[in-house]
Amino acid sequence: MKRSRAAARIPEPQQERSRRTMRRLMEAAEEVIAERGVSGLTVGEVARRAGTAVGTIYTRFPDKDTFLRTLHDRFFARASVTADTVFDSSRRRNLPVRDLLAGCVRLLVRNYRARRGLLRALLLYVRMHDDGAFQTRAERLNLRFLARLKGLILSRRSELRHPDPERAVLVGLMMIDGAAKEAILFGEARPASLSVSDAFLVAELTRAICAHLGVETAPRRHARLKS
Repeated sequence: MKRSRAAARIPEPQQERSRRTMRRLMEAAEEVIAERGVSGLTVGEVARRAGTAVGTIYTRFPDKDTFLRTLHDRFFARASVTADTVFDSSRRRNLPVRDLLAGCVRLLVRNYRARRGLLRALLLYVRMHDDGAFQTRAERLNLRFLARLKGLILSRRSELRHPDPERAVLVGLMMIDGAAKEAILFGEARPASLSVSDAFLVAELTRAICAHLGVETAPRRHARLKS
């Protein structure tokens, strides 16, 4: 596939058969990118894994860049829909805020570890892209995910002792998200002496955001005695 400077947006197929083919193509592409990176993506390998003809891909996508943009947008849109369910505040209203924060950190670390190859490749693809409009759209998809987390945490605003919870929560999420990305997605360049386990990373990032927001990291002693 040749790359065009202004790749077109590909609409969602209307027929179920076409939607199934699109899903197979996207799943196959995710597998290839996770293993080989964006530069290792080839039409032939995607078609082989999707069980379809190479010509099917060319009839849907004019170039590789359009294919990759479509993959990126579909992947993160799907993640946003999942987040809407996972971060439903009604399902977590009885959790202490420290446990809520710990859960958010665990979710970030677990997701980055589970999709490390794919996420790393897609993030690098966006960062090195020369289309500012695409980069802005990609950033909005990422911010939607953080916004869901922010809304969930701010639903417990009364338990946050920071004087400016709105900004503090955003900065705290940027802090733990950036640290998790760096440690998991881009940490292979650091010496082994600077690497940490995921469990340790979760524990320390939880301590950090709790301290940042003014949240107690353990129940008060008298509360434990009462129970």
